[in-house]
Amino acid sequence: MEKKKFSSKMENIPVIAGYAITSLERDKEDFYNYSPKFDDAYVTKAREKQVECYEIIKSGDVLKHQKMVKVNLDAALRKLRLALNRTEGYIKLAHGTLDIQESDFGIKIIRTANAIKDVERVILQGHTLISHLKRNAAALLLWGLQPEAILALEELINEIDDLNENHNAKKNERSRTATDNVTVFNEMWEIISTIANAGRALYRGVDNVKLREYTKSHLLTRVYAENPTEPKTDTPA
Repeated sequence: MEKKKFSSKMENIPVIAGYAITSLERDKEDFYNYSPKFDDAYVTKAREKQVECYEIIKSGDVLKHQKMVKVNLDAALRKLRLALNRTEGYIKLAHGTLDIQESDFGIKIIRTANAIKDVERVILQGHTLISHLKRNAAALLLWGLQPEAILALEELINEIDDLNENHNAKKNERSRTATDNVTVFNEMWEIISTIANAGRALYRGVDNVKLREYTKSHLLTRVYAENPTEPKTDTPA
């Protein structure tokens, strides 16, 4: 796997590129006179690479979906905690009429797993709980636990199972998107670095204002700040 050549987040790279390319377009005469490398074709290719990066980010932006799945998963787990309280109450009422001991239903295990965010264990033990409840449904019904309540609890556990799988899939998708496209973003970073190095050669000791516009630390500051400010000390890239 190719390693990243930049330390910033991937989504920041096309933004930084936009600043650098815009400055290059404004100063294209200086750049072209410095080197014919910086002709119109170079600028066009730089813009195309920037657009490619934006498209990758757009197509691979599953973070919002992942967060929504996580919100729904957390809500389902909270709902499960409440459902377990009622279920446990019926199990205690039916004490002595069940085919296993109260502790063997595993409700304490589920609560502990829920508390430490061990969702896989919640699901596994949850399915086991449903099996125990169904097997003892007749005895529990005498104390008020309706079959519909057991079915609702089973559906809730299945929902948690589905949400957890979806959440893990989104995490894997984000990871694959980042890994598969490192090369493209490295290429964009190389373009940014080439422009920045040329800008340094052109304007260092000549025009400090323009020099800052080709300084990567300054470009990063512009990305992170709503109102870009000049760093007190700026080291040219």
